[in-house]
Amino acid sequence: MSDLNGNENDQLEIFFINKELPRNHYSILIQPIEYGLEFREEQIEQKNILEDGNESIYTTTVFLGFNLLVFEKDGWQYILSIDKRNSDIVTKEVLLQIANSIK
Repeated sequence: MSDLNGNENDQLEIFFINKELPRNHYSILIQPIEYGLEFREEQIEQKNILEDGNESIYTTTVFLGFNLLVFEKDGWQYILSIDKRNSDIVTKEVLLQIANSIK
């Protein structure tokens, strides 16, 4: 049963999988900040400031096989993830561009 009160299971996850090349796997997870992932300092590879002033973190160690860019905006946590096998194509800089495009 769903309601508008919110809980730890409320999230939107979008997957993009190239049918020609299934390893081209990209996803966006959006969830309330209070139920978001938390990271230890040793899991954070790099911190960056987005164009809107919010901080993002980049990690390659939290989820096996995926690189993540995580940031918070307007009460939501956004997790952008890319299959590590594509990290030469979809770099951290590309993930930052995507994050900066979210208004």
